[in-house]
Amino acid sequence: MMAQRVTARSTTDLVLRVLREAHEPLTVEQILARVQKLAPVHSANPKNTMRKAISQMFLVQPTEDGRYSYLPYLLAGNTFRHPIERGAMSRRAFLLSPELVTALWPATFEINKRRDASPALLRLQGQEEAEAGRVYREVEGWAMQADDLFWDWLESLGPRTGDDLIFTVIDAEARQYAVSLERAEARREGEIAERDLQIANEAESLLKAAHDAVILSNLGVRLIGLGLYNNPVPPDPLDTILAHDARFVDAGLDMVALRDRWPGYQTLPVDVRQRVGGPPTSE
Repeated sequence: MMAQRVTARSTTDLVLRVLREAHEPLTVEQILARVQKLAPVHSANPKNTMRKAISQMFLVQPTEDGRYSYLPYLLAGNTFRHPIERGAMSRRAFLLSPELVTALWPATFEINKRRDASPALLRLQGQEEAEAGRVYREVEGWAMQADDLFWDWLESLGPRTGDDLIFTVIDAEARQYAVSLERAEARREGEIAERDLQIANEAESLLKAAHDAVILSNLGVRLIGLGLYNNPVPPDPLDTILAHDARFVDAGLDMVALRDRWPGYQTLPVDVRQRVGGPPTSE
């Protein structure tokens, strides 16, 4: 069978297919070579064609060494922290930080045809498996709802304000996660402070490179791609870290900027506010 001709619309699909099948990060040259085996790329600059396709996908992210990978593979082994808030227990829903939304549902901020809202399977402290779904609330943003098994398990532990849920990604592609409760008194504050500073410093570097404000979900996924959450000690939520660091400013519309480079009218520090954006627009 003859190879199909690559079109602008199909290029992104082919790049995504190549990276999913690779199961490892690839350079632009490697991506191009594998796409060419599937279909000829006829353009004045094939590498730029690949880069453009990559830039259009949330599910493809750059790694620390300049290669590119499929986001669910980058999430393997990553850990995320979610502070317990008693009000959420009564509502049976947790508002999520942008990086945790991405961890549990990696395609949340993709175009319509690539989104996957299938339940996240939560292994509760190595025992029973609960199901969680995402829901978007117009004012608050993205939240996690879960079945009775999850809430009954959590209530049985007697969670208190100051305790944290720790999410560990087992297999994002298969929607498998581990969840445990970390008591406030068990928090390793020194190590967490170091992790928070590491996140903030890398966020500053990314914002300097962007020369503009950046949507929090985009900042969070870049940090994931760079391996900042591949650590057994998860940092505090991204929006909380930025809220307590004077280098950053709320640029509005769920965006963050560097205080000393932001020309906008808003000068209030980043606050713990509406979580990142609503459902992305379709292609």
